[in-house]
Amino acid sequence: MLDLRRIGAYISRLRKDQDWTQLELADQLNVSHQAVSKWERGDSLPDIGTLPQVARLFGRTVDDILNAGDHADSREHPHIGLIVEKFAENRPGQVAELVNTGKLEMDELVEIAPFVKASTLQKVTEGIDSSVIKLEVIMRLAPFLGTGTLDELVRQAEKKEIAWNVISGLAPFVSSSTLSRLVDQSAEGSREVNNLVGIAPFLEREQLDGLVQQARGDSPSWNSIQGLAPFVSRETLGLLVDRVAEGTVDGNRLTGLAPFLDRGKLEKLLGEVEADQLSPDLLASLAPFIDQGTLSRMVTGLLNKGK
Repeated sequence: MLDLRRIGAYISRLRKDQDWTQLELADQLNVSHQAVSKWERGDSLPDIGTLPQVARLFGRTVDDILNAGDHADSREHPHIGLIVEKFAENRPGQVAELVNTGKLEMDELVEIAPFVKASTLQKVTEGIDSSVIKLEVIMRLAPFLGTGTLDELVRQAEKKEIAWNVISGLAPFVSSSTLSRLVDQSAEGSREVNNLVGIAPFLEREQLDGLVQQARGDSPSWNSIQGLAPFVSRETLGLLVDRVAEGTVDGNRLTGLAPFLDRGKLEKLLGEVEADQLSPDLLASLAPFIDQGTLSRMVTGLLNKGK
């Protein structure tokens, strides 16, 4: 991963070797001195168009700058400067060709992706052979690509069975139809309730209900149930609650679930709360969700317990 602090320190050292102020360097690059200050603090990186100018000004290569002056033999990203130069020359097609021929690693493209416009990155990915780009790499590129581009890349790279960590990583960025297809292709053993929490906000409720009801594995955790509660139907949520291992219920958990449970299920759970957990504060938080008769009985029970 590009180390912005080391790169910034290297730019700072090169500037001081020339005995230039930040303002003097900024003037030569036609940027603000605040921009130079951010580079040197490691808060940002010179943009793609400026990096080659920085390198030329100091008599270095872009690879030198991005590898913070490391010796060529020990560089983690030996070709990343070439990618930057092609982008600066507006030649994304050549980047794709270099990747296809193995002269550039996909990992190096991923490293520079945060600093490249989505439209430029799209042109690169359009030219990369589907045999080269894998789902694991697409997941890392996902935050920097448009949904349509990402959907097409996923379609080209789909496998018969897909790892759940890849699905979770792609979920916020792909369309709901693509996500649904990926879930359908996931290993059945990975479709446990606890795994579904991370992708729940990105699935249609009907599909999520079906996945939850079909899920296998251990009983869901209370944290998972609370995480899924806003996204599943009341019926499905009730089924999840029923699947939790039998035993006493932590009353504090009910406050988060109450808005999503039907009244009968909530009152049943409330009846399983240990007596010493019942408190005026708990009843006050649950009062809008239970009927007056149940509330009155519980308040009376609290008053009698206090005598």
